Amino acid sequence: MSFMDRLQAGLDKMMGPLAQRLSDSKIITALTAGMMSTMPITLGVAGFAILANLPIPFWQNFLTSTGMGPHMLDIVAATTSMLAIYIAPVVAYHYTKNEGENALTAALLALAAFIVLMPQTIKAGDTPIAALLSSNLGSNGIFAAMIISVLIGMSYSWLMKKNIKLKLPNSVPPNVSESLSPTFVAMIIFFGVFVVRYLAGLTPYDDIFNLLNTLVAQPVMLFGSSPWALIFFLTFVNLCWFFGIHPASLLSVYMPVLLAAGTANTEAYLAGTPSAELPYLAFGLMYGFCYIGGTGNTLSLAFLMFLAKSERYKALRKVAVIPNIFNINEPMIFGMPIMLNPIYFIPMLLTGLVGGTFGMFAVNILGVGHGFNPTISLPWVMPPFIGPFITGGITLGLAIIATLALQCVVWYPFFVMGDRQALAEEQAIAAASSEN
Repeated sequence: MSFMDRLQAGLDKMMGPLAQRLSDSKIITALTAGMMSTMPITLGVAGFAILANLPIPFWQNFLTSTGMGPHMLDIVAATTSMLAIYIAPVVAYHYTKNEGENALTAALLALAAFIVLMPQTIKAGDTPIAALLSSNLGSNGIFAAMIISVLIGMSYSWLMKKNIKLKLPNSVPPNVSESLSPTFVAMIIFFGVFVVRYLAGLTPYDDIFNLLNTLVAQPVMLFGSSPWALIFFLTFVNLCWFFGIHPASLLSVYMPVLLAAGTANTEAYLAGTPSAELPYLAFGLMYGFCYIGGTGNTLSLAFLMFLAKSERYKALRKVAVIPNIFNINEPMIFGMPIMLNPIYFIPMLLTGLVGGTFGMFAVNILGVGHGFNPTISLPWVMPPFIGPFITGGITLGLAIIATLALQCVVWYPFFVMGDRQALAEEQAIAAASSEN
């Protein structure tokens, strides 16, 4: 058995069952679907984020004189920097929907529980004021929102399946019956919420948000939000994708860290923190350096296809290059193929490391992140050589293009090897056909 075969067998044995369990997990499925459900909010306000921050003096003076600028920033602040309050209901909704129960009721209960568990007053000096901390609605509340929404969805579904419902006569209209039947379930859930709130108040952390952030979120963020942790994680994802383990299930596990870091950057930016001093600046930018054209950084390889001499590669580029520009690289992964192809094993791993290493140099030494605007959210299909110009200006855009060029250098010798092999096979087939 060759080294590649042993490596594949070992990885399949170790990661295959884990990836399958993650894919089948009701919790992971609900979290992933919930995160995706918030995208219309972040993408819907992307235009305001771009317009409010265009570095054009005439435009900025116009926004100031008309008073439109603050309203644009307020729209961004009330959406992308308060994602936790949107995550709470939609995650519970998707979990309960998958269980076949009334998802809307569970979503409302999760949102109510999320708000109830927050401190209801803040102090202005020594005077308590009835208010909610905006940080609990944003980055500080994301982990709490996910945990609360999953627990509410699970509890609601389990209790409803136990038929703990308010029984009403058949003469009652269905819409009224559906609204009233979960009454006892809601009572039980809010009693549980009260117990959690009370017990958290007895701890030194005072509330469940501080408790979760101190005991869970901070340790996870301390390790997971390191730029190098992200670089090595994405490299590991590339390795798994090479052996056929789809990256979606693995990325979903890391999504809470990405989301929490991104929201923290947004909150800091809206509070006036310069881009160069954002708490997770390097971490927020590394994904762009390690994910150019999809998992495996195949966009550079797609561009090299224009140098192909084999008919197979020439034909493949007609259907694979354009999708890869928009970060859809399955045609490249399966068509060349890259997956399980020993020729492309090394570059599949190296491109992420090269991109991440150059990204750290560009951010920390060249300062390419000084114009980064974390409030701008772009769709995942945005070409990777265009998006950075919008979110970070010309320096970040040029840095990503330079990374793309470096990854071309990594892919090139292996591409030539694969192209020659395909050409030799075609010539052998042609020779055999001519002899016959």
